[in-house]
Amino acid sequence: MQGLLNSIAHRSRRTRGFTLVEVMVVVVIIGLLAAMSLPAYRRITLRSKTVAVVNDLRAYSTAFITYNLQNGKWPADGTPQVVPPEMLGALPEAFTAKSPIGGVYKWNYDVSAAGLSPVKAAIIIESVSGMSVSDDLDLFEMIDREMDDGNINTGNVQVSTGSLVFIIEK
Repeated sequence: MQGLLNSIAHRSRRTRGFTLVEVMVVVVIIGLLAAMSLPAYRRITLRSKTVAVVNDLRAYSTAFITYNLQNGKWPADGTPQVVPPEMLGALPEAFTAKSPIGGVYKWNYDVSAAGLSPVKAAIIIESVSGMSVSDDLDLFEMIDREMDDGNINTGNVQVSTGSLVFIIEK
């Protein structure tokens, strides 16, 4: 009887753990699942940033266009993260905050827009100290496809000197 109990106890001790092969198989499966999910996570992240930037640019450009239609002129050129005095109350507070893709918003009137010329009116997302704009070309192209022709070198959405430029009027 004692031998039977020892045999059962010995067997139950052996079946309670996992073998190294079983653990390695589980680790490999988890690694494969993680590797397959990373591209999907990147697409979701890019899409959310794109939607946020597109919504911001549409809201800001609508405010500037409305000002132009009501006053027959564009507001004076601005500085980064500062709402032009003529636009106080017309632009959301987010204009002075960091953009979803890094950098900050700037109103540009009648001066070269981040190296692009000639541009009469534009909204620029540019780098300032401590806040650089993303350098992800996939992100820029996704924003361009949502708002323009899908080519970041032509049309109303362009990338120049590391800045994203949304041209309202040439």
